[in-house]
Amino acid sequence: MSELRAEVLAAAEGLVYTSESDRPFEWWELPGGAAGWPYGADEFARRIGAAAGAPVEERTLDRLFKPHIETVDPQDSRSLEIRPRYEALKKLLATRLRDVRVFRIGRIEIDTWAVGDDGHGNLAGVRTVAVET
Repeated sequence: MSELRAEVLAAAEGLVYTSESDRPFEWWELPGGAAGWPYGADEFARRIGAAAGAPVEERTLDRLFKPHIETVDPQDSRSLEIRPRYEALKKLLATRLRDVRVFRIGRIEIDTWAVGDDGHGNLAGVRTVAVET
């Protein structure tokens, strides 16, 4: 297991992306995927084999983590307690990967990736699912 993968798995352990469903952050890697990086959402979708015609969008890392860092309910002690872990995961992705991008593909169950160049020719980062009806 690569050092980066081990660090990301440790940082993401037990964290979930909150939407209409709470889904875990999982390690994700596309070997050789950093060729031509950075590229846009449509190229990312093509390279991972997303369904033709699926809605594709790009967001920022800040926007991905905003619900867990910036807009935490001050009355929710559990969310306040784990906020530093979300901050640490975000910082890890931003510092260990080059040109981090967030891509979302799909409707209702939206596959979401925060990925960047791992410095070894691969795209790497985390994947989760946002449920939005």
